[in-house]
Amino acid sequence: MMKLKVRLVIFACAAFMLFVSFKILEPEIRRQRKDSDNSLIDGGVVPLEMVIKSQVEEYKVDWKYSLGGQSPWTIAAKWIDNRHIHPEKVPELGAVLRELATRPIIAADVGVKGTQLKLSLTLKGGQIVAFKPEWYARHDIINGTPYAGRDRHNAEIAAFHLGRVLQFRRTPLAVGRRVNLKTEILPVATPELKATFFTKGDNNCFYGKCLYCKGPDDGVCAKGQILEGTIVMWLPSEWTLKTVRHPWSRTYTKKRIAKWETDSDYCSKVQMVKMYSSGTFLLDLIDTAIFDYLIGNADRHHYEHFSRSKENMVLILDNAKSFGDPDADERSILAPLYQCCKFRFSTWQRLLALQDSVLSGVMKEILAQDPVSPILTERHLKAMDRRLQNILLEMEKCIAKNGMNGIVMDHSYH
Repeated sequence: MMKLKVRLVIFACAAFMLFVSFKILEPEIRRQRKDSDNSLIDGGVVPLEMVIKSQVEEYKVDWKYSLGGQSPWTIAAKWIDNRHIHPEKVPELGAVLRELATRPIIAADVGVKGTQLKLSLTLKGGQIVAFKPEWYARHDIINGTPYAGRDRHNAEIAAFHLGRVLQFRRTPLAVGRRVNLKTEILPVATPELKATFFTKGDNNCFYGKCLYCKGPDDGVCAKGQILEGTIVMWLPSEWTLKTVRHPWSRTYTKKRIAKWETDSDYCSKVQMVKMYSSGTFLLDLIDTAIFDYLIGNADRHHYEHFSRSKENMVLILDNAKSFGDPDADERSILAPLYQCCKFRFSTWQRLLALQDSVLSGVMKEILAQDPVSPILTERHLKAMDRRLQNILLEMEKCIAKNGMNGIVMDHSYH
């Protein structure tokens, strides 16, 4: 009986904290956004530029940081735990990104996994990375379905840093790099990769190996010998992954509609599955939906998690089908959020802190540090601000509908 009373007291205290927090933050949700550079937040106390500067100082990386002879790959491998790929703030992050962008390439092979063209590179010291090549100029607009087009290499860079800013930290390290196909890739390429090289005019090209890589018509070309792309760091082999079909995956055909697109009670059915009835997976998927909506990624058909871990997380991998059309806000990406009407209190708090153009301001400054910057156009940056506001409106609808019941105090798993 005593244990029951203690539990009731704890529950009452938690409920009271949620109620008070909501009352404090509610005006922030409803407050009209201001577009001027001289906008003020928090009741006109702190200028927007000061808020952005403070956040930038928190998330910018030190590219000149010295590792003192330590292996960057060993350092990065030690960062990984059951809930995060890297810590919240470590001075070594800039150095590891620098090494990914500059370390000599000692081996190059076709990247066979997936539908999109990529290379598998080995950097000095044994670190394996994926190299996703540039297909589009920054200002190119991808028309068609929300998942149309080839990979956008710069999207992986933006996604990595957005994961940091949102405090998810479940996205692999990614950095821009320009490689010389003639001097850096061909001398260390496998015969299988070399066989796919060809020239078009004065440009070196290759088509590699993937589901849609059939021949020269599917190849990517450098500008002369230089090809821009993104280096995505592979996770250490001891962290084996399990791939799971996403409950809200698309059919990718107009002839067949997915169940979640027509069933208003779909989330209840998802939660009948053991892995989503308790634990972190469902909340992680809702966080991921928020993340994907911000970057315009409607291609999350599967997800990965660690296969041998009791405490686990949904990894946010393969983000290159993002930032295609800055004017398109695909609401269906948010289906896990508005159908389940459940989200982490910490996620809600973080989004509130990033409204009023704070998100775009912080991302612009952080991405400016990358070797192939600018990473995103101004239109894509502003699109994230607009989408963030849409997410907060969806959260507000859930609160109006269900009260505070859908908000989860889950700081220990974020």
